[in-house]
Amino acid sequence: MDPVRGGAAAVYLGVTDDDEAQLVRRCARGDRAAFDELYRRTAPMLAVRLRRRCADEEIVADVLQETYLAVWRAAGSFAGTAVGGSAVGWLWTIAARRLVDAFRRRARTAGPPAAAGEPATAPAAEEEALAGRLGPDLAAALHALTPELRQVLQAMVLDGLSVRDTSALLGVPESTVKTRARRARIQLREALS
Repeated sequence: MDPVRGGAAAVYLGVTDDDEAQLVRRCARGDRAAFDELYRRTAPMLAVRLRRRCADEEIVADVLQETYLAVWRAAGSFAGTAVGGSAVGWLWTIAARRLVDAFRRRARTAGPPAAAGEPATAPAAEEEALAGRLGPDLAAALHALTPELRQVLQAMVLDGLSVRDTSALLGVPESTVKTRARRARIQLREALS
């Protein structure tokens, strides 16, 4: 059975990134059903990853909408797994860039701070870690890392991305991701021992 056309059964059988790559290719040909299936399969995962970086549900919803609009328009530019690109990594790269754009827009239009009594948004997981809520020693060790090493840890540990997806997100080769992850672990181990 073709997992792309196999309906709900394919989900229970374990869908691979190759399946998503096929859906993206079908989207490039204007297949609306493929787009709907791609959204159904990947939007929950993207929403979770976005929420780890942004606690504002309105921004997350806007970023998801902008992401899938960009996917529909740019599906033909997806190079595919033939060149080592992951469909999920490609989607996450689009979403991450849209989130950065949303943060920039928010910074430009930022109004006065929230009035007393208004609920504040919860910080993202990496903000909690860096603020010391997971332990002052860990926060200090994380702050001591270079931004490049922190980015790799954030993507791989907090966002749960693979080496390939981290490579796509950060725009560096997989070997560089592996090297930075190793250096970060060594530096954290030394700082915490």
